[in-house]
Amino acid sequence: MINIAICDDDVPMTATIESFLLRIGKEQNIKIDCEVFFDGSTIVESIRQGACYDLIYLDIEMPMVNGISAAELIRQMEVPALFIYVSSHENYAVEMSVTEPFRFVRKPIDERIFHEFFMAAYVRIGERSGYFPFTYNKAVRKIPLNRIYYFESQNRIVHIHTLKNGSAVSDDTENKFYGKMNDVERQLSERNGNFIRIHQSYLVNFDYIKSMNFDRVCMSDGTVLQISEDRQKAVRTLFCTMAGMEGRWNG
Repeated sequence: MINIAICDDDVPMTATIESFLLRIGKEQNIKIDCEVFFDGSTIVESIRQGACYDLIYLDIEMPMVNGISAAELIRQMEVPALFIYVSSHENYAVEMSVTEPFRFVRKPIDERIFHEFFMAAYVRIGERSGYFPFTYNKAVRKIPLNRIYYFESQNRIVHIHTLKNGSAVSDDTENKFYGKMNDVERQLSERNGNFIRIHQSYLVNFDYIKSMNFDRVCMSDGTVLQISEDRQKAVRTLFCTMAGMEGRWNG
């Protein structure tokens, strides 16, 4: 399943984009769920309330909150969704670049180009997405990996700190399970190479590390986590490799 948001104040245009997406889904056997918004403020509020989208199509010029402003607010919440701008205006290149857009589709939309860009986005999403499944109180649950800040082990219970409203939160009623961090680390290493074991009790998502020094990491929401002494050298080396900074650690 790929969750998509479409945001455009032009109602017929949202219908066109949605029809293109559903056609691609049918042809490529891709499960697609679309949600439509007609102003930037509404999609921002939806995400603040916990909605999760893999891909967002954004018009640029809209009343109230325009597409670029909405994208900036969404990026401030550390949401890793891909943005595809859909607009007849191409003179916003500098403004768009700040929000790290994936593609730009010009109106009127060429369906062939739309299809090509969607499939490229679908491949990118597949490379970094996936779910972490777990069981608690006899219920099977799953959380998108790209919304997990870090795992924390306490007294044989693993707590999952997830992204919500731009901060890491842990829902003590649901986002936890009985298990060993070694097993979690092994499971993720086989499916997703984005998590770093910094401590016997912490397994963190590289995407949400804001900074790191010799003995601790600071996450995007300001949470500071300790790096155990025996892991410091290995963590620094791995962090630099993942950040494309091999051999340039000065901390």
